[in-house]
Amino acid sequence: MEDGTCGRGAIAADLTAGQHWRPAVRDCNALATWHPEVTLLFADIVGFTPMCKEVEPREVMAMLQELYSRYDAMLDECGVYKVETIGDCYFVAGGLVHEDEDGMAAVRGKDRVDPLHAARVFEFAQAMLRAASQVRMPTTQQPVQIRVGIHSGPVVSGVVGTRMPRFCLFGDTVNTASRMESTGVPGAIHASENTLERLGSTKGWESTGGIDVKGKGVMQTFVWRPPHLPPT
Repeated sequence: MEDGTCGRGAIAADLTAGQHWRPAVRDCNALATWHPEVTLLFADIVGFTPMCKEVEPREVMAMLQELYSRYDAMLDECGVYKVETIGDCYFVAGGLVHEDEDGMAAVRGKDRVDPLHAARVFEFAQAMLRAASQVRMPTTQQPVQIRVGIHSGPVVSGVVGTRMPRFCLFGDTVNTASRMESTGVPGAIHASENTLERLGSTKGWESTGGIDVKGKGVMQTFVWRPPHLPPT
């Protein structure tokens, strides 16, 4: 994904249905917000493409439905927002949306940074690993393994399009978070130095010693593994 990504999402859906968001707008294209600091997460299933070649599409759909339903059930508890899913890719943001004075979900303004955005996403990432271990791959009946990548930084959010408008995120932070996933370790969480700084602790994290990231050069990154998972 380059420069940005989009999701139908609750925000775009409710705007289409005529519900009001803060700030309220009549033109969806006018809803663009600068977020100085959020944390983004991408997660993919290890071995998903080869699996799709071996089983019926309905089996793939059933597995994704079970996995994504588990993820979805944890979103509110962790205080994060699902931006979108594309195939086996699940994309989440922390510090992007909050509950306003009317109890409705609303986009955070630039002056309302959530100080816990990285912690919320890290908590959700750990929960994702646990949830994935409870779902089986239809080909091998082994637990699903995922790669999770997280990165923190600025983004712009907005609703793009007029027919089936989509709530989208734009900026280099999106690209970098995606790179954290693609260069990550199966069954573990791969995070940038930016995110580690915002978490405020390196306990349980292993330094990679730096990795070469496409379009970014060498980045200092860190890996967190569940206690039961030995290093690979």
